[in-house]
Amino acid sequence: MPNYGAIALTCVLAVAVVPLASSQMEQPARRNSIAVEADALSYFIGGYSGIVNLSLRNGFHAAFGMGRYDVPKFLLSGDANYDAAQWKATVTSVQVFRAGYRFKGPGRNGPALAAVVLNQNWRLRSAPLAGETRFRTLSVGLSGGYYFHIGKHFYIYPTAAFTHNDVASGSTSVNGTPYKVEEWGPNGSVHIGWEWGF
Repeated sequence: MPNYGAIALTCVLAVAVVPLASSQMEQPARRNSIAVEADALSYFIGGYSGIVNLSLRNGFHAAFGMGRYDVPKFLLSGDANYDAAQWKATVTSVQVFRAGYRFKGPGRNGPALAAVVLNQNWRLRSAPLAGETRFRTLSVGLSGGYYFHIGKHFYIYPTAAFTHNDVASGSTSVNGTPYKVEEWGPNGSVHIGWEWGF
């Protein structure tokens, strides 16, 4: 006489395991990856950027990039001396390094968290004060974002960061009128990239 309990148990296990196995087969295998990306926002504010991003299958990722941009007016207008100075500023060069963890690994949608360092060379001008100055800031902090993949290679990676900012060299004053670099501050970017697995 057939063992209906064993047959039923076998059927239940088959129904449970077959979809699980097929879903595992559909998931891309974790691999290392290298990507070329850019901060898309910089191209809308008179600048450019380029970044190389290496991600390991264990989730660790590190990226290095550089670029330039014109500092938007709304960021400068919060300064106490803006009305008198009418500041205009360009970050003539910026170098960015970030290192952290991709929670879902390379090639997958998912959150990421990283330490970030920004080295920025500023050119600050004021027409009313008839002068300009140059200085360098060094910013260190935390950055978080989320990888959205569209297709196999292309991704969008919006990020937000909060950094501690120091004036490393140069002067932030133009003819005696200072521009204040905030000690702490947020910043954001929208990275777009192309990722290859290996």
